[in-house]
Amino acid sequence: MFRKIPIVLTAEEILQKAFKKTDKVQIIDRNALYRKKKTIIAKTESFSNTVVSTLEQYVKNFPSIDNLPTFYQELIDIKISIDKLKKALGAVDWARKTCQMIYSKQSRSLKKSGKIEFLLIKQQEIFGRISSVVRQIDKELINLIEAQKILKKFPEILDIPTVVIGGYPNVGKSSLLKCLSSAKPKIAQYPFTTTEISVGHIERKERHILKRIQIIDTPGLLDRPISEKNDIEKQAIAALKHLADIIIFLIDPTETCGYRLEEQMNLLSQIKDMFTDSIFIIVENKADLKNNDSKYLKISCDTFEGVDKLIEKIFSFF
Repeated sequence: MFRKIPIVLTAEEILQKAFKKTDKVQIIDRNALYRKKKTIIAKTESFSNTVVSTLEQYVKNFPSIDNLPTFYQELIDIKISIDKLKKALGAVDWARKTCQMIYSKQSRSLKKSGKIEFLLIKQQEIFGRISSVVRQIDKELINLIEAQKILKKFPEILDIPTVVIGGYPNVGKSSLLKCLSSAKPKIAQYPFTTTEISVGHIERKERHILKRIQIIDTPGLLDRPISEKNDIEKQAIAALKHLADIIIFLIDPTETCGYRLEEQMNLLSQIKDMFTDSIFIIVENKADLKNNDSKYLKISCDTFEGVDKLIEKIFSFF
């Protein structure tokens, strides 16, 4: 839905586009007077239509925020601000209607008059008024340019069984996503490598029925109150809240992630308290380095130890 959003132009770029099209307009008529009159009218109409249709394209092709799934609404609010985006789209729609009205009112006098001098004055008046309206919304157009870049990077979330991976930074969430699914997330040894939501899928046939499960990797969370979490962490919370049928909470018992096991367990308690109705699968990663006697499922994303057991457990819920 976000891939269809068009490239947004600045006010000056829209006007340049409109004038460029206007310059190409030529009317053929044997009568010189009629040719000049028709050309002036056609150029004015071309300029107006180009501006109006460009603005209309932005309003129509940005998704209706209120009709989006709650997860996307929350993601927009975190990364852009819903109010800011609505204000920008509202301003663009106002400009579209205003430009359309300016041309509609003035075009009647253009068609009635036969005086070339009067037509040229009216044409410049229309050009000037429409240009002024477009320049008034330049700030909102720039906001839409930024919003378009952000929205196009949003993951495509399917309405299928979904597993969301959560935990501290650098515990191996992205590596686990890679082990479980077709996704190829960025993996590196420093906190907050994952700053966006990543999506993968896992499939298998059971009794001639193809089961498909969505796996989502989230940015790392820290053990601190929700009010203190940054925008990167808030994306993870939004995914856990709105998308997860199952939450895989990943733990690094080796503490090579840079965080103590106690901190990780505190975060687990916090997440469990926040999502009391969710199914949790608690998994210890890096079993090739350290294997506790805890009750949790143990895996290694490096050696794939225990990954098959985890997949079996995931599919057992669906």
